Amino acid sequence: MVAMENLDPRLNDARIELEEDFCSILVRDDAHTTHIGTLLMPTDNTMVNQTLIENVDLFSYTSFDMPRLNPDIITYRLSVYKKARPPRRKGR
Repeated sequence: MVAMENLDPRLNDARIELEEDFCSILVRDDAHTTHIGTLLMPTDNTMVNQTLIENVDLFSYTSFDMPRLNPDIITYRLSVYKKARPPRRKGR
């Protein structure tokens, strides 16, 4: 028989831990930043910074930054019958 404590996914939670810190990079202005790892070599860090800044027009931070994107693609509407009442529980 399996004990209930063996079925609890929180007990053996092997989550991935970050092994490095991140630093913020200003891409456009104070509102548009991204993060890169601090363990990069200085030459790689410079190359990544330059690539991000040169290609800033390829990144979007909100749907407002994508004017040609159809809102139906990014919007989810939950089908709910407004006149429905919640189910009644049976007494114990």
